[in-house]
Amino acid sequence: MCMVVHAYYPQDPRVAREARAAQASGWDVDVLAMRRNGEAGVETVEGIRVRRLPVTHDRGSGFVRLIVEYGGFTLSAALSLALRAGSRRYGVVQVHNPPDFLVLAALAPKLLGSRVVFDVHDLAPDMLDMRFHGRPWAPAAERILRVVERLAVRFADAVVTVHEPYKAELVRRGAPSEKVVVVMNTVDETVVPSAGGNDTDTFRIVYHGTVSPHYGVELLVEATAAIASQGIDARVEIYGDGDAVSDVRALAVERGVADRVLVTGERLGQRDVLSRVAGASVGVVPNRPTRLNRFALSSKLFEYVVLGIPAVSADLPTIRAHFTDDEVQYFEPGSSESLAAALLDVARNPEAAAARAAAARGRYDAEYDWALNSQRYVSTLEGLRVSNGR
Repeated sequence: MCMVVHAYYPQDPRVAREARAAQASGWDVDVLAMRRNGEAGVETVEGIRVRRLPVTHDRGSGFVRLIVEYGGFTLSAALSLALRAGSRRYGVVQVHNPPDFLVLAALAPKLLGSRVVFDVHDLAPDMLDMRFHGRPWAPAAERILRVVERLAVRFADAVVTVHEPYKAELVRRGAPSEKVVVVMNTVDETVVPSAGGNDTDTFRIVYHGTVSPHYGVELLVEATAAIASQGIDARVEIYGDGDAVSDVRALAVERGVADRVLVTGERLGQRDVLSRVAGASVGVVPNRPTRLNRFALSSKLFEYVVLGIPAVSADLPTIRAHFTDDEVQYFEPGSSESLAAALLDVARNPEAAAARAAAARGRYDAEYDWALNSQRYVSTLEGLRVSNGR
């Protein structure tokens, strides 16, 4: 099989997780991905062949630049697959969005008998709204993206997505229910370090992921300043890159807590970042209440749960559908005051926070464990292989 992803590999945890699961079940796995400066064009990573195309991602770019980037990667991937079609016959080509039109890269293999899996990480029309809401051309662009989404679903032989609310939304938009399989963004525990403990008296607040205004990272700075003024020896560690890194650092200086705020400004591999957040006092999911984030079920939340870190999260519908108040401490989305109150409660009541973390882990083991999801994913691949006569 071949996975096609407009991202870097193995930095994208979902793609790497699924590639390892496919390989472990007997599939011979190739990956087509983007190429960072200094990365090898062809490399074998954990037994998976990775071919990197000469395309890089310009984070925070405008709509036209983004379409050019997406289009360039799609054409490069389509050409690469077409040129190798004679020597490398794939039973399955799995295409990860965004963009949805990246499924066109699988056209040549599909014509030669390959089955196509469309992996929906995010709903493209909702991503457009998050990035470009209010632009005069945005409604027309959204209508186009909805058409592209329906065509991509129709083109694919199977669709996988990250949770039941996304599946319900795809079905509402016209996808056949029996065609959509949920493979959650939970944790492959082979990459998880020992949980450990907080070996300092400092109240360590952690966040790892994209540093963007839409994800509310600046709320962490405001809340840290607020709880520090209450006598809590707090430090916030922000691991990730994004278009708001400089703004977050500047806000820390403005609020007088620059010595309490670490912003790495770089995207780390999953193993590396999890080793850094292990043992934290609390992990935060500060997403703002945007249209896209109403469906957000952040993989970092599952990682905090598996590491035994008490979690504080914005009270958004999809997260609440998966964890109760007895498992996660919620705060009002977009409110630094509410976040500060939640963090103070964790700091002042560590036993209650630990009890919530244990309850969340119990829920995770029973319902969300990666072993359950990987089995569902591999069964989908096997169903396609059987139906394709391979």
